[in-house]
Amino acid sequence: MQKSTVTLDQAVILGEVQELRKTVEDVRRVLEELKERVVRTEADLSVIESGYHAIYNALEINGLMSAGEPTVPAKTQGSQKEPTVAVSEETFTILRFEEQQGAKIGSYAVAYRNNNLEDKWTSAHNILHASNATIKVRYYGPGYVHSYWLYQEKIYRQKLKPKVEGDKK
Repeated sequence: MQKSTVTLDQAVILGEVQELRKTVEDVRRVLEELKERVVRTEADLSVIESGYHAIYNALEINGLMSAGEPTVPAKTQGSQKEPTVAVSEETFTILRFEEQQGAKIGSYAVAYRNNNLEDKWTSAHNILHASNATIKVRYYGPGYVHSYWLYQEKIYRQKLKPKVEGDKK
């Protein structure tokens, strides 16, 4: 009788071992599926990151972002792109500018800090700095006579060219 009990115990153990093997196979299959999903997700993430970097670079090139921070957004008026302006040009015209002539850009003017009232110069400088105004992405708005930008802690201005109908620039 003892022999049949051992055989019965062995049968129970064998059944449990077979169930465990099946469970292990199921777990391996699920792990393989998860591994494939992770690989696909990583590929998708790579594409998303590439797109994000392309967008970020485009925003920086167009002066809409600098060092990860948004700058003054541009708005389109007709076919002309102009920065959004919250101040009148008087903020800049009250400064004392010195006329200059450049080989590449022609006639322009420079306002030096020490030749102007500190608070007026600082106010204009802060607006241009916050707007990330550069020679390539200048600060101006509707009704402005000049465009403005910063370079080496000086404020520059240049007369805007008259708009010609149909001009896409």
